[in-house]
Amino acid sequence: MVDKQPASGVGASETAPTSDMVLNLNNLEVIYNEVILVLRGFSLSVFDGQIVALLGSNGAGKTTTLKAISGLLPSEDGEISDGDIEYRGADIKDLDPARVVKLGISLVMEGRRVFEHLTVNENLIAGAYSRWGDGEVDKDIDLVYAHNDPGAQGA
Repeated sequence: MVDKQPASGVGASETAPTSDMVLNLNNLEVIYNEVILVLRGFSLSVFDGQIVALLGSNGAGKTTTLKAISGLLPSEDGEISDGDIEYRGADIKDLDPARVVKLGISLVMEGRRVFEHLTVNENLIAGAYSRWGDGEVDKDIDLVYAHNDPGAQGA
């Protein structure tokens, strides 16, 4: 059984060991158009085996946080003006989105299909383009389908 430690951040305890930390945002500050402060002092730690949800009202900074992690802020005239983002101990704050994807981090925006004319399976294959040759794509696609199979729960 995987030990599900709580995420650190607002209202969460910080009891998980740092050796299992997968993603760490420390005192993140994001500004759009060099003037609009969207995130200030945001910190979050995600540990191996956790599932974490960002909750908040419209304009609270959820999407901005995800865009900061995935390197997409510059495409919308946004920038990280303070703080750090680490993935598995490596600084990823200034990586371009293509390098972030190769690390295994990607952002799929809510309600938007990747390629509307493709099937679900074809979209999964397209989404794994940067991983061809690693021998794990087929196994991971099977895992996606297993998560969606009601008969596979508890398996």
